[in-house]
Amino acid sequence: MNTPILPLPPSSVPPLSASALPEAARVFDSVQLLAGQTEIYITHQGEVYRLRQTRQGKLILTK
Repeated sequence: MNTPILPLPPSSVPPLSASALPEAARVFDSVQLLAGQTEIYITHQGEVYRLRQTRQGKLILTK
C-alpha cells in the first residue's frame, strides 16, 4: 500500500505552546504515517529507525 503522504496545510496544525512553527515547516499527521499500523520503519542517512505508537498513544523513535 503506497498511499502518498502529504503535509497538512498550516491552518490545520494546532498551535504549539513552546514556539511557533517555522513558515516552511512540513507537518505530517501520524495517522497518515502509520496507516493503521502501530510501527513503521524510516531510513535516514543509511540507518533504519523505528517509529512506534505506544498503547497510551505516544510516539517513540528508536534507532
